[in-house]
Amino acid sequence: MYPYPYLASVDPEAQEGTFVYQLSAHYSGSENSSTEISYARIAGGEERFDVDTDTGVVLTTGLPLTPDREYVVTVLAIDEYGSKSPYAFISILAGTRPPQFTNTSYNVFVPENTPADEKVAVLEAVSFQSQPLSYTLLMNPSGLFSMEQGTGELSLTRTVDYESEHHLYHFLVKAAEAESLLSSVTEVIVHITDENDCSPEFQQSIYSRENILESIPVGTSLLQVLATDCDSGSNSEVLYFVQSVDFSITPEGAISSNQRLNFERENHMYEFVVIAVDNGHPPRTGTASVRIRMTNVNDEAPVFSQAV
Repeated sequence: MYPYPYLASVDPEAQEGTFVYQLSAHYSGSENSSTEISYARIAGGEERFDVDTDTGVVLTTGLPLTPDREYVVTVLAIDEYGSKSPYAFISILAGTRPPQFTNTSYNVFVPENTPADEKVAVLEAVSFQSQPLSYTLLMNPSGLFSMEQGTGELSLTRTVDYESEHHLYHFLVKAAEAESLLSSVTEVIVHITDENDCSPEFQQSIYSRENILESIPVGTSLLQVLATDCDSGSNSEVLYFVQSVDFSITPEGAISSNQRLNFERENHMYEFVVIAVDNGHPPRTGTASVRIRMTNVNDEAPVFSQAV
């Protein structure tokens, strides 16, 4: 049963048994898919309409209809165990009714970098007179959108960058019958969503610290690194890692020693790579170099080259 709300139209001169609307009740899950469901008219319609118990088809009874009058029929679905559905209200106009969109409004989510001319949504309407429909944009913010007149397919005229352009676009679409010129308008809200297209970037390519005493306590914070990501939301969240067993790094980018450091090493320096990884899918990375230059401490006792 779509679109919602349940709308229908019928010729005021309709004869008895004329088809008006098809109701179809079902379970939200599949566990009772084989259970028989019956339908009953509960109220409304002034006896001008009835519903087929087995099929859910709403039909005229043959009583005269008042032109341009709206009749509301209330229908209930009941399964073989006596379980009842919520009431369904069908508004039936005795006359011609404008087209009805399948949604009262549309929220469309479009990832940035979606190619131009790629379909992002289909806006559908129903013609109660079974006439062909023509779809047009009543406004087109930034000239960003294109509408296929015959099908209601919505696409972009160009790619969009989330980081430098608007994230929300609001406009109206009209569906019109070619012969009767009857038309309806619906609201469309397009949300541009962020893609993980930025990699983390460190503020410096090389971080260095000079004159670190080899006697500093284990766990001493030595320097701070920082990487930023131009994406938004979780795509911009950054985790840090170091490629060294001698050092560790906090979630905030503070680097500290994991063990006692030693001046007596090549070039008296520790050099390693720090990595920033964002939280996108798939993740993107950035790297920087870290150099820690040591200063000697008199921690070695003299040793004779031979025993005296």
